[in-house]
Amino acid sequence: MIKTKELKLYIEDTADFKKKIKAELQDIDKGKAKKLREDSISFQSLDQLRKFLTPKRLELLRTVRHKKPSSIYELAKLVGRTPENVNTDIKFLKKLGFVEVTKVKELRKKSVPEVSYDKMTLEIVV
Repeated sequence: MIKTKELKLYIEDTADFKKKIKAELQDIDKGKAKKLREDSISFQSLDQLRKFLTPKRLELLRTVRHKKPSSIYELAKLVGRTPENVNTDIKFLKKLGFVEVTKVKELRKKSVPEVSYDKMTLEIVV
């Protein structure tokens, strides 16, 4: 059975998020855990999530995950956008934790985007 790696997206109050992370870090300090329980990203509202995960950024995530482009330039060609615009979105997605970027030196330097999870799930805390 193939295990899928999941990225959890939460819509939750900032104070609740901080409490959860603090508790997990305390468990790590006490030796009860070796790492955080899950890969997750928290947003304060559904509107904030929509602002960050636009249709074009979701397309980039899907394309990186399934086509595994060898550079930002190749990714831009795959999605029909300019390399500059794609690079801006990839940097933003990296900052949020959705994408990892590896610098590779071949004939010239390239940035290789990677998505390390198979699916994203959204949980709304009420």
